[in-house]
Amino acid sequence: MLFNYENPLVVQSDGTIIVEANHKQLPIIQPILSQMATLEKATLSTHTYKLSPYSIWSAASQGLQVTEIINFLNEYCKYPLAQKVVKYVEDHYYRSNSIRIEKIDDDCVLTFSYQKDEDLLLQTSSLRSLLKKYGSKKNQYVFNEQHRGNIKSICLSNGYFVNDTIGFDKGEDLKIDMLHSINLRPYQKEAVKHFYKDGMKIGGNGIVVMPCGSGKTIVGLGIIEKVKEEVLIITSSETSMKQWQRELIEKTNISKADIGVYSSSRKEVKPITIASYQMMVYKDHETGEFIHLPLFNKRNWGLIIYDEVHLLPAPVFRTTASIQGKRRLGLTATLVREDGKEEEVYSLIGPKYYEVAWKGLENHGWIARTACKEIRIDFSEDELQKYVISNQQQQFKIAAINPLKIKVINKLLLKHKEQPTIIIGQYIDQLTNVAKVLDLPMVTGKTPQKEREILYDSFRSGDIPVLIVSKVANFAVDLPDAQVAIQISGAFGSRQEEAQRVGRVLRPKKNTNEAHFYSIVTRNTKEEECSSRRQLFMLEQGYTYEVEEWLSLH
Repeated sequence: MLFNYENPLVVQSDGTIIVEANHKQLPIIQPILSQMATLEKATLSTHTYKLSPYSIWSAASQGLQVTEIINFLNEYCKYPLAQKVVKYVEDHYYRSNSIRIEKIDDDCVLTFSYQKDEDLLLQTSSLRSLLKKYGSKKNQYVFNEQHRGNIKSICLSNGYFVNDTIGFDKGEDLKIDMLHSINLRPYQKEAVKHFYKDGMKIGGNGIVVMPCGSGKTIVGLGIIEKVKEEVLIITSSETSMKQWQRELIEKTNISKADIGVYSSSRKEVKPITIASYQMMVYKDHETGEFIHLPLFNKRNWGLIIYDEVHLLPAPVFRTTASIQGKRRLGLTATLVREDGKEEEVYSLIGPKYYEVAWKGLENHGWIARTACKEIRIDFSEDELQKYVISNQQQQFKIAAINPLKIKVINKLLLKHKEQPTIIIGQYIDQLTNVAKVLDLPMVTGKTPQKEREILYDSFRSGDIPVLIVSKVANFAVDLPDAQVAIQISGAFGSRQEEAQRVGRVLRPKKNTNEAHFYSIVTRNTKEEECSSRRQLFMLEQGYTYEVEEWLSLH
């Protein structure tokens, strides 16, 4: 291949793919590229993707051939494709097709495509103990279906994904349809289509990646409508549980009587049941048993939905290994996990079936155009002295709760007087002081659930123009009218938290479709250092932070 500088891709030898964000061919190549690689960064000028074992397995699961992947990269690359990249793709594609499990005459059968892989993996005693020879063919083994997940985990630990075509157990029928007034957006329809795959065995278990505010819940409803079987939804909080319940009632023909909320206050198990990760990992104080995990088997579920799947805790993840006969949908804005166990966890849910970029949705008006701004302020003399003599951990909190931040909040509230605003922070004592000084309502982890819902509803209706929220609002809080978010403190350098907080204002807005995100930090402190790390995820998605220094607040 000759050099072609007009092409949009640069493929590095480590599998990193850099794409010109403004190239005329981007709309053509992006759908295929997102099938074979994971989006890691998206700036105004470039998008950066990464080939990985999981992304190549996902591509193979969606029907892409290895020759199609290599030919695609060759066709759109500026420079000749390195042989190292070709070998990487071929090796991992080969591994993704090396092991197949399927039903043959009611038996669960594992087939090795290649002798060397069979010889290698059968050296693992834990795998060998689960398999028995099937018929006269050397490369086929029968196993008990209850070990389906265990086999996948063992193979993954040896570098092999399992191609599972056994299919799914039939769940109890669920008569559900979206209301005629509800129309999915084009990208939401694509997400449903890629996951469901017309009900074939090659679909029905995998992950959909979409930005905050882009309608992941609507995609979930669309998939529930397709499956039409009883469903268990597990999400991040009681507030999110209420959001799912509200969306189901408002957008489908399902009645409230058919929706169970499985929470600390009530344990309803109905055709559609909604629970939280916190409930699933609750332990009996005496026995140490996870007393709510049996919920996975309380009804004949046809679909399990893991909302905010990147938060999936270990006990629930381990239980997922035992329910491989159920359809499984993971919804998330990011595949990044803090524990680094992406491949281990997601391999038991399924491949990534669909991903859409944040900026792409913003350009089409599906999420709000959001201006991000960091406002830097100084300490008062007394606070500065306190900061200097403290240890590092104390220094971070002292900077985060800088009392002068209240003056900035007040100015911003005056600037955005007619716009619904949320104030978000990490420290309850700081939030309590802001609520008292500015006479504003507040929601924290100690706020009773009923009171939270009243405050959230009042904010949605416009009766409350400004609401203070603690980290309980980081995940899955439906505040669609929030146009301004003011962050006054956060959890050190958490990129995930920053993304979720920006997500509070991303939902489409009437008229201008614009939103504002402010982060107030104390200048030249540990807080400013952490703020730079927090912003990385949003910068990678193509957002920029304008910096203002407010130095006359004393």
